[in-house]
Formats: sequence, C-alpha cells, structure tokens
Amino acid sequence: MGGLPYPELSDFHPKGKATIAFDLWNEERGASTRAVIVVDKDGIIRYRQTYVPGVLPDPLDILAEIDKLG
Repeated sequence: MGGLPYPELSDFHPKGKATIAFDLWNEERGASTRAVIVVDKDGIIRYRQTYVPGVLPDPLDILAEIDKLG
C-alpha cells in the first residue's frame, strides 16, 4: 500500500485462517467479520474494532491507536 511503516494482514488463503485465530470468523456467512486489529511488537492485541459492511473505520482513530504503541 505504498510504503506503510508497518505490516498488514489480508486473510485470503487459506480462507479464514487468520480471522479464525482472531475470533472474527462468521461460520454462518462463511466470511470474516470486518475488523481492524492493532498488534504490538510482542504480539499483544492493543486495539480491536469490528465494523458492519458499509461502515468504514475512521483512519484517524486507527492512526491514534498505532501512535500509542510508541
């Protein structure tokens, strides 16, 4: 995504592997729940927010959470 200073995760294949691990898999729909998760360098989840389809997360909120990591 053009030089982001942190890694990103997209759960495409194997389907659902990451979202199952983060307890975001919706078995009924066969798809993940939309979410933003910020994980610190030690692998601890510091921010987790889910979203309904059609509602976009506020990038400033996410960046504020990332800034808290120092």
